[in-house]
Amino acid sequence: MNKIALTGLAVAMLILSGCSQKNPEVDMQQQQQQVSTADKKAADISGMDANNMDSGDVQSAVAKKIAGLEEKSSVIYFDFDKYNIRPDMQAKIDANAALFNTTEAKDLSIKVEGNCDEWGTDEYNYALGLKRAKSVKDSLVTLGVSAERVMLVSYGESNPVCSEKTKECWDKNRRADFKLLP
Repeated sequence: MNKIALTGLAVAMLILSGCSQKNPEVDMQQQQQQVSTADKKAADISGMDANNMDSGDVQSAVAKKIAGLEEKSSVIYFDFDKYNIRPDMQAKIDANAALFNTTEAKDLSIKVEGNCDEWGTDEYNYALGLKRAKSVKDSLVTLGVSAERVMLVSYGESNPVCSEKTKECWDKNRRADFKLLP
């Protein structure tokens, strides 16, 4: 009987205490300062005056700038089951390094995305994609791009640009792409 009373009391206390109904306090001044700081950084990246623009304009300008730079970058292609830079791709690596070292791109981070064709296991292709991205990063760093700006990701075979079952299509999927981030 004693155990039943104690159990009932414990259950009643849990039910009555329930969840707190307090509204969380938010420091709006700190949030506004964080947004303002982010807008100023984005304006610096876009080369615009943050004081004369609203947040949407700054973000739009940054997105346009990044899209333009990404469009100028070249995709690096690889041979089957290889991750070394081909001689015919070295000029593209040089051009990308020059692009990423320009004043308009110096404040942006660079994501190198390694990709593979469908041959091989998922694990093997993810590892090969990462090796491809790393070889591109190493080449860019050798050409003066700061290593701290470059991050790597491998998509393995999961991000194809072509899905036909032909040699030409598989060649297009063995690549490293570039994405720029603020």
